[in-house]
Amino acid sequence: THVWGYEQTLARMFPDLEREMRRIDFKHQQRPDGGVNNRTDVPSPQRPTGEQPFADGHASCILKAYREALNSADDRFFRDYWPHIKRGVDYLVNRDAASHHGQPAGYLQDDQWNTYDEALHGVTTFISGYYLAALRAGENWARRLGDNAAADRWRAIFELGQKNLVDLCWNGEYFQQHLPGYERLPGEVGPGCMSDQLIGQWWAHQLGLGYILPREKVVASLAAIFRYNFKSDLTGWRHMPRAFAGAGDKGLIICTWPKGGRPPHVMLYSDEVWTGIEYQVAAHMIYEGMVEEGLAIVKAARDRYDGMPRPPMGRNPWNEIECGGHYARAMSSWSLLTALSGWEYDGPRRSLSLAPRHSPDDFQAFWCAPEGWGTLSQKRSGAAQRNELSVCDGVLWLSQLTLSPIASPREARVERNGASIDAKLDVSAVGARLVFAAPLRVEAGETLIASLSY
Repeated sequence: THVWGYEQTLARMFPDLEREMRRIDFKHQQRPDGGVNNRTDVPSPQRPTGEQPFADGHASCILKAYREALNSADDRFFRDYWPHIKRGVDYLVNRDAASHHGQPAGYLQDDQWNTYDEALHGVTTFISGYYLAALRAGENWARRLGDNAAADRWRAIFELGQKNLVDLCWNGEYFQQHLPGYERLPGEVGPGCMSDQLIGQWWAHQLGLGYILPREKVVASLAAIFRYNFKSDLTGWRHMPRAFAGAGDKGLIICTWPKGGRPPHVMLYSDEVWTGIEYQVAAHMIYEGMVEEGLAIVKAARDRYDGMPRPPMGRNPWNEIECGGHYARAMSSWSLLTALSGWEYDGPRRSLSLAPRHSPDDFQAFWCAPEGWGTLSQKRSGAAQRNELSVCDGVLWLSQLTLSPIASPREARVERNGASIDAKLDVSAVGARLVFAAPLRVEAGETLIASLSY
């Protein structure tokens, strides 16, 4: 569950397969207390197997399920999985309460097993940010289905947790671990700068959940991660316990200690480079407008896998090595596409938002939705903007389309294959929203064109 908490590619390219994986998570692996165990036997039996719920992996199961529900053609997934999600979110709340004398505080501080293959303790935004994002996904899920009592309860815990995380973990530059006496404990981070410290916010952006931590602190933390953890030349770097980069390579280190205080025995893998984390951090930077920094990290990762043999590992461009070959975490890379294009689709509501962040005056990209795929483009010239959505295969349903213009448009025109489409223009701080009089079914071979004039 924890490694696959980074993967985004299968969910977009093969949504039916990813929904099947959620069936395993919640209808095979979920325990009576709501926790989802971190591994499953294959074939998966009708009972939970595999160790225990990992803190990050369990939270990611809730987020992945919300992603699959949004990436569906109707609301059946929302309705079918709601009892499981409710138990899953309450599992986190109950863990939270158990470590705070029975009253949730919005963060975890127990034995937090995670993708670094050992437990963290105290408070980190890496684990508790995952928790906050899961609370927000649960809240949105509950409101869709009319369970406002659960939604309100989880929202209150989220708001408390957000405040507590800032109070406990913000050091003025980035979020660090809050754990008095960390020096005496094995496998901790202390005042280190973790590249993963904002993974919950990365998830929240992909799911349209808003900010789980204050935006200005999120941006400052990303700047610190780039400043301290991105190395332009790894010559002489002591990679431990494994080396996935070598002399002359660039890369993003998992954790550094720019303020000192490195523990005698740090969190496992702290000194390694993983492409799955690099793509996750780079995509998050792009979401925040740090496009140049994000693409620099991506280029460093791709340059390492250029096909030219050299130590210390293989350089196959189609096999980014981590724990093993073709490792799943690297499929976090799909989030780069959603970040760059601003693609945000709610299948059951047939609502699409686009906000290209790279070359917005002349942008083209691939898109993939629950029932089809195709290409999109955005061009700006003078006082006009033109967005095109072409369907290459399958179908794309749209009830509303939100675009990101450079100014408030005075007029909008929508057409499909040359035929005019009725649409109401609604301009707000979110963007220019086009609401169609009736749901549009754009089929293979068709192109929807939306033109804005200022």
